[in-house]
Amino acid sequence: MSIVKKRYFYLLHPVYHVFAALIVIIMLAAFIVNVLRLSDAAGLTSYNHPLDITACVVTVLAAALLSSFVWGSGYTLGKSALYINLGPFVRRIPYDDILKMRSDEKRTALAMYYAAEIKGKKEEAEAAVKGEMIRIKRDDYDSFAKSVAKLSKRAEYEIVGSEEEE
Repeated sequence: MSIVKKRYFYLLHPVYHVFAALIVIIMLAAFIVNVLRLSDAAGLTSYNHPLDITACVVTVLAAALLSSFVWGSGYTLGKSALYINLGPFVRRIPYDDILKMRSDEKRTALAMYYAAEIKGKKEEAEAAVKGEMIRIKRDDYDSFAKSVAKLSKRAEYEIVGSEEEE
């Protein structure tokens, strides 16, 4: 069975996208100014070449890092695990560890519960269950949960109603 990697992006408020875009534009403008200062173009002269070179490198790296946090974060369904990307940081949760996917009827949340090991004071591994709130579009809850449940051996997907929680 061939599994195509499916990607679900984090759902962020549009204000985050606008704010990140403004910061990236400002950083790229600072990069252009530093390059012009280093090349003595447009009447700009650099009096401290190492500082301007460092600023060029740092502004590009900071813009790339910010962009990866805002536009590169999400969930990837791999062959054997679910990958949770938060910018350049990746966390791997094997499908066999995923126990339950739970959503409510009003579609306000999708929760995932998975088995994890917690180190105790005596350095003995203790089994525990951890939870993760999945932050994707509400329309994608069913397809995401059904795909994970299909790839996992023991994961369940349930939709709960408001009368069950009372």
